Amino acid sequence: MTSRSVPEYRVTLPKELVADLARRATGLPEWRLGNDGELSPETAARYHGVLAGLPRLAEFTTTCHQMLGALDGEGFAVFELAALLDAADSEEAGLRAVTALLSLIATPLRAFDHWPLWQPLGTNLAIDPMHIDVVNSTLPSDYIAQLCVRPDPRGQGHSLVSQVRRAVNRLGYADAELLTHPQYVDGSFFELTGVGEEWQPFPILDGLPPSEGFVRFTAKMLADADPADPYVKAARALERELIVGQRRFLLERGDLLITNQHLCCHGREALGGGQEDVPEDERRLLLQIFLRGQARHTATPEAMA
Repeated sequence: MTSRSVPEYRVTLPKELVADLARRATGLPEWRLGNDGELSPETAARYHGVLAGLPRLAEFTTTCHQMLGALDGEGFAVFELAALLDAADSEEAGLRAVTALLSLIATPLRAFDHWPLWQPLGTNLAIDPMHIDVVNSTLPSDYIAQLCVRPDPRGQGHSLVSQVRRAVNRLGYADAELLTHPQYVDGSFFELTGVGEEWQPFPILDGLPPSEGFVRFTAKMLADADPADPYVKAARALERELIVGQRRFLLERGDLLITNQHLCCHGREALGGGQEDVPEDERRLLLQIFLRGQARHTATPEAMA
């Protein structure tokens, strides 16, 4: 029998870590948030206290930082957590365990005031084109994480991730220079916390090093743009390079996709047809959470003027 080839971006938690974490999950408190939308230091400390001493926990955090933070790496990873969700006493306990694990990597953040910490991403038949989240802010979240609760029963809705810094490096000088101009606009900005100030119009390239700055790209802003506009042409050139370098894969139940927004854009292909025949409680469901890292340096509209 041929063994399954596991992509290098997929990581399975050690069985001993899963077993002990599931047992301790019931001792994890409800999360509380500070005024900045971030997980409160008190909650984070309690999470870390409960997780302290778990076998191979240091190996997990080291793997996360290596896969997500290496500037010459892919900037994303998929952690297979189905066994952890199955072993937890309840869905709530399982989600707390995942949140506690993520708090070892970065600080969970509720960016949208009227959404829960874990934002449901339900059925949407349209594609979700390449983008970073909260693109029109001075301080987008450093990471986003998406937990697959239910995959598309029609077998579609492939996730897309592309290393955006490599895509930028493949551009010609003229296109790259145009992307440094604040000529791009996307969506509205209201009832947001912890992501800085609104930036409209914004540049795609902010001039900061990858560990601090962002490539503020979203294909949505190009939908009705003038194709003859040189700034639009430059953004389309970047989009083409993102497509050339994109990874395409399906998330299975319990898969946790973590993406470093300093290094990657992400998106999703269309879901399978016939969604109207799928009961609502069987349709694809992801839960998304934002994460704030340590570095908070970013460009400002004033500096780019």
